[in-house]
Amino acid sequence: MAATYHRHHLEHSGHSITVVYDQRRRVAETWVDGKTVAVTPTAHGRITFMQGEIPTDPAGPFVIRLRPPSSRDDALLCVLEMEGMRYLMPVAHPPGYGVEQADKPPPARTPGEILARWRHWIRRAARKRQTR
Repeated sequence: MAATYHRHHLEHSGHSITVVYDQRRRVAETWVDGKTVAVTPTAHGRITFMQGEIPTDPAGPFVIRLRPPSSRDDALLCVLEMEGMRYLMPVAHPPGYGVEQADKPPPARTPGEILARWRHWIRRAARKRQTR
């Protein structure tokens, strides 16, 4: 059975950034240090962009890119763009995840494989835009 709830987490510049994507409700949320900074509806099969700020002096703006899974067994791709850099956000499982399913680990995906897919998808989208 495919997951309908995805959670990605990254520590950056001493701040905790978490993205929660609810596939059933098609809503994505971004939390910084446990506080909600962005809530965005998502469209089926399209990239979702969320903007927010890290509470520093001066404030550090960032953009989150979410690419929904292309198939039921695929992983959600979540990328943080900040200060001209892109960071792949790793999956963060909620406490107690897999306790009942200890013999069935989730499908393995390496960050390199996910990043390569994402780059391929971005290039393909750019080519489609050029042909219009």
